[in-house]
Amino acid sequence: MKTRVVIKVGSLAVTDETGGVSYSKIEAIVNELQHLKTKGYAPILVSSGAINSGRSFVKRPEEKKMMISFQQAAAAIGQPLLMKAYVDALTHHKSHCAQILVTHEDFKERKRFLNIRNTINRLIENDILPIVNENDTVSYEEITVGDNDQLAVMITEATDAEKLILLTEADGLFNKNPKEADAKRFDEVDFKDDFSGVKFAAKTSVGRGGMDTKIKAVRKLTPIGVDVIIGTFLIENPLTRLLERKGGTLFKGNPEKQTSRRKTWLSTVVKNDAWIVVDEGCSLALQKSTTSLLPIGIKKVHGVFKRGDVIQVKHKNKTIAVGISEFDFKEMELVKGKKSGEIGTLIENAPSKVAIHKDNLLIKTDH
Repeated sequence: MKTRVVIKVGSLAVTDETGGVSYSKIEAIVNELQHLKTKGYAPILVSSGAINSGRSFVKRPEEKKMMISFQQAAAAIGQPLLMKAYVDALTHHKSHCAQILVTHEDFKERKRFLNIRNTINRLIENDILPIVNENDTVSYEEITVGDNDQLAVMITEATDAEKLILLTEADGLFNKNPKEADAKRFDEVDFKDDFSGVKFAAKTSVGRGGMDTKIKAVRKLTPIGVDVIIGTFLIENPLTRLLERKGGTLFKGNPEKQTSRRKTWLSTVVKNDAWIVVDEGCSLALQKSTTSLLPIGIKKVHGVFKRGDVIQVKHKNKTIAVGISEFDFKEMELVKGKKSGEIGTLIENAPSKVAIHKDNLLIKTDH
């Protein structure tokens, strides 16, 4: 059985910085993906670049509030251009690819999640390269995956991939901005290691992510047993080089792999920018026993989320748990610090008396 590996390429790995598809970059990636197949790998590609591929065709708006529609229009133009380049490059190998466009909502809803998983399984069985991207044309602030590092995490979990490779400009994780002369690269990092002292470099001019989002991706996968490798695409045969451990940074997954599919799902679909802060008593109760999270223990609500979203639970700036919220962010603001018996007077037809039910709560052991 082939080893499944998810490979995420950023915008500059497949497009020109000034805009437009780079056929030479895509051809190089496709050539190496085909080579990996001969080495026993089943690659799944998460490709950025749609917005940058199409933005030169759309007039850039002067008003900031119009930027989302500008990006959506650019993506609508750029996505088929990007896919055409992949199709053309694969034709030389007498091979085929398939396009899969998703949003965060597709991973939250169980039926859609299974459809994504089953589709990718069938494609791999038929030796067809799955190419996944966020559906930027229909995504908006409340449902957007946010960046393709997060998307790659969710695809890795959904497809039971053993490894995730994140190709970027920097050749892995450094102790400071890699452009500084005395910057040192971490060759290998254990899943329990702390990155709080590391200063991350800024994101690229055309990307939505950056090293910070990549570390968040790492933090979601390594505790459940998945290895993550971060390295540069600016070197010839970057994937082979990283898999042979000749560069980049390997983030080692927990040797005790998580076997619960529900818990791995919770770990990977959690929203990066949505959380609640709980008090000392609530934090201790959650970690000592299997109990639901009650509103009375909540001190602060951060970010935009809906009922059913997976959010973080924090205490003293540490994420101690993740779970499915029983309220949206506005309702959670109303019920925070209140006793369960008071909820009915604050919210008509309240959906629950708890903030996160114990069956939908994953306590983090690596914080």
